[in-house]
Amino acid sequence: MDRQDTYLQHLLDDDALAVLRGLERELRAERAALLQARKDLAREVHAGRELAPLEETRSVREDDGWRVSPPPADLTYRLVELATPATAEAAKGALSAGADVWVADLEDMLVPTSGRLQVAHQVIEEVASTRTGDAKPGVPTLMVRPRGLHLPEAYLEVDGQPASASVVDVVVFLARAGRVLLDNGTGPYLYLPKLETWQEARWWEDLLSRAEAALGLPAGCTRVSVLVETVQAAYQLEEILHTLRERVTGLAAGRWDYVFSHLRTYGHRPDHALPDRDAVTMNTRFLRTYTDLIVRTCHRRGVQAIGGPIALAASGPFDESVAMTHARVNRDKAREAKQGFDGAWALHPALVPIVRAPFEERDRLAGSGAQDRLRDREHPEQQPPIDPHALRDVSTLPGTATLSGMRTALRSSLAYLTGWLGGVGTLTVAGHIEDFGTVELARMQLWQWMTHGERFAEGPTMSTRLLDRMLEDEIALMRRRGAREDLLQHAVDLLRDSVVADEPPPFLSVRAYEVLMSLDLSAAAEGDPAA
Repeated sequence: MDRQDTYLQHLLDDDALAVLRGLERELRAERAALLQARKDLAREVHAGRELAPLEETRSVREDDGWRVSPPPADLTYRLVELATPATAEAAKGALSAGADVWVADLEDMLVPTSGRLQVAHQVIEEVASTRTGDAKPGVPTLMVRPRGLHLPEAYLEVDGQPASASVVDVVVFLARAGRVLLDNGTGPYLYLPKLETWQEARWWEDLLSRAEAALGLPAGCTRVSVLVETVQAAYQLEEILHTLRERVTGLAAGRWDYVFSHLRTYGHRPDHALPDRDAVTMNTRFLRTYTDLIVRTCHRRGVQAIGGPIALAASGPFDESVAMTHARVNRDKAREAKQGFDGAWALHPALVPIVRAPFEERDRLAGSGAQDRLRDREHPEQQPPIDPHALRDVSTLPGTATLSGMRTALRSSLAYLTGWLGGVGTLTVAGHIEDFGTVELARMQLWQWMTHGERFAEGPTMSTRLLDRMLEDEIALMRRRGAREDLLQHAVDLLRDSVVADEPPPFLSVRAYEVLMSLDLSAAAEGDPAA
């Protein structure tokens, strides 16, 4: 299949395709420079540099006079934001779940084959046509999470190079849904993922400004929220908000991606070894400091603070396990409500009322609502700055690494990667909702334990021999469950190579995308309609 004869020709007319190619050419060099800057900083941290607030932007942080632009009416009430893949089935469930926002995900939850991307944008456009700007609780506002700066678009080459997936997702969304959303009294709203620096925020601002102008949309009509998913961004939150101050409406805590970022940044240091994933709770110092920082920054600058999702599945008949999951989610959201978050993400429609309850109770007791909270932020209280060291302090983490934790990380990663290559973007494994973000975390934990020869609580030490022995068991289990042999082998190769590497890939998703594209192109050549 010709890379130019792709799903994009079914979504965009010639004029919009010309806009897309033009923006790719205009923004390509800066994107390449930003990705190189990520690599350069990673090398410096590896050599001993500590991340810290930037001296050159001190004036932005110390200036109490600026605030972000007020949010549109349908983004003032955000107690529950339901994030699901942008599929027709997920959209149907999300729109009837009673959430305040539906986050249509094109990144960690959607398998980006040509056919699925085409359907995703068609679903988003269809939902956009039904949104009216209604600000009532439980009437979901549409938000779209495009793919991150690091991801290529495998199905479009411009001048012989893959286009940026971010550019493609933004242009397609604005070209197909931007005008209809504005005409209906709402607007195009985005969730920006994986930002690391204020310069990357400026790149997104340039992309949105240029796309609006080229597509004939009002300047500044695209409003954004930012997922705080990287350690680097935590040191530049004020600068990121200032850069996007005419557009930004919220900061959201992407907890598992943040832990993954911590491992990518500090995993080579023995004193940053983390225990099993379930032991890394939000009450640990480095995560509590991170979420405190988000809340305080949002309150200071007039932005909504959105809590992160808890990756637990709770569906089916109500039994003891479902009740325990509901209790854990309720405790987690009660903590966030008390901490000062305005709302939180959910990953399953069944959890929407469970997530909502603590925030509604908080507001009922306070006798206030979303508008009152935003007005209160016009004169925020002065507070001492967050200790930068606390953002990376994992010395007090409870628990330890265990063989059970290693097996869980292997099993969830192998099952997810096999399913992802076959088209499944989210998967429930042992009661946990897995997407590419949680798998990135799992494989980085395995790499860290391998690199430092971690001794598990049961006695054995992490090694290639132990890894291969456990992999054999999990491969046999997957085969008994009917896994497709070619997909399973690709998944094993992707996972094992990333764990035993001297330097792990920054994002396994990039390598997996290359495998996925080869499988998709082969399926298309054979006439598979799912491709």
